[in-house]
Amino acid sequence: MSHVPAPPSRRSFLAAAAGSSLLVACGSSLTPGAKSTDAASASPVSTAVPTDKITLVVADADDTTMTPGLLAAFREKYPNVTFKRQYTGWDDYLKSINTTMSADSAPDIAQFVSGMNNLVKGRLLLDVGGYSKAYGWSRRFPGLDQITFSADGRTAGTGALYGVPGGLSFEGVYCNKAKVRELGLTVPPTTLAELEALFAKAKAAGETALVAGNLDGGLNHPFNVLLSVHLKPEDREAWAFGRKGAKITGPEAVTAATTLKRWVDQGYVTPKVNGTSDNDATAAFARGEGVFRISGNWAAAAVDKGLGEDAGLFNMPPITKGGPLRTTGAGVYYCVSSKSKNAAAAAAFLDFCATRQASAVTAKAGFMAPDADAMPQQSGLLGDVRTGWQAIVKDSGLQPFIQNASTPTMPDTLTTQLQLLAGGKIGVEKFLAALQADFDQFHS
Repeated sequence: MSHVPAPPSRRSFLAAAAGSSLLVACGSSLTPGAKSTDAASASPVSTAVPTDKITLVVADADDTTMTPGLLAAFREKYPNVTFKRQYTGWDDYLKSINTTMSADSAPDIAQFVSGMNNLVKGRLLLDVGGYSKAYGWSRRFPGLDQITFSADGRTAGTGALYGVPGGLSFEGVYCNKAKVRELGLTVPPTTLAELEALFAKAKAAGETALVAGNLDGGLNHPFNVLLSVHLKPEDREAWAFGRKGAKITGPEAVTAATTLKRWVDQGYVTPKVNGTSDNDATAAFARGEGVFRISGNWAAAAVDKGLGEDAGLFNMPPITKGGPLRTTGAGVYYCVSSKSKNAAAAAAFLDFCATRQASAVTAKAGFMAPDADAMPQQSGLLGDVRTGWQAIVKDSGLQPFIQNASTPTMPDTLTTQLQLLAGGKIGVEKFLAALQADFDQFHS
């Protein structure tokens, strides 16, 4: 597998790539609480790829090799289809994509990012439910609930389907295997309590147990994963997807936040974590600092390059030994403009993203392929990533980032509140109450 540079920290939870918003052949059963996405659209559709010459305009902000690679692979299969790619840098994409999709000359296909939900209400995105039924997407793509929206676009995980993931992400626990051996630690731990015990042993040996950077809210990674471990999947997703009445102030969320605060207070986490960026934390871990780091597969390239054979990864363990694996993840989603005159060809490209041919392109770019079994065999850290992804898929354990879908302002709110929590300025109850207040204000 070739590597790509570690994405910027703002994409570290893939709010950009997520379609929001943070990761196999499966259906609505893959992600607990997901609704069926194979409902028919208003009119019947065809899976026949047009044979006349077609040009599809594609707008995206994917700075990896995945999107151009998928376009090239699709064209190799269907030479009559030409793509005109409109790549825009991440900051400018966010500023312009809503206007771009509202124009008469809207692109046929666009990367869906958090903040485009209003296009659902304006009927500027194509409801691809009919294509989903015709192609059987619910059996082939994970994470479809993350791009399924109510008619007003304010609630995810219910309603109509507006796209599919080309590549996905998931979070796990990286480890420095050389230090694990040196300290006599046993990995992977089988329970969360065992993981925390490893942190304690590493700290006692004078090591930074958990490398993290919270200048830009990087503690969202362990917090999101702890929520995945502790909360019931339906409660976790109800809050992340913005379902009215959902709460993040219950006892399970309190336990998750208390655990994170304890890790900081016990000195397991990087000293002066609020002054370290998420990217710098990955770079430090890759240089050999610390023993463990909780982050996503997007960090694998940097960690692998830095630690080589000493780099490892395992899934976040459950509370109870042998329990189902749960983690946080998202993906790079593609949607279709409702104004497209070549919707059938655009839908064929979306379907292509789940094929074995596409899987090689997706894996090469550092993402997880929708078909986990089709990912290339790898050794070392990349083999660990592949094995971890397959285990998450097997346990239907992929869950959305809480900051991606709950409210438009939640990323900033979560970053601020994590800094206050880690800095000892607020306690767990006020931390969770602030998140809930943001949620309630938007979903009241």
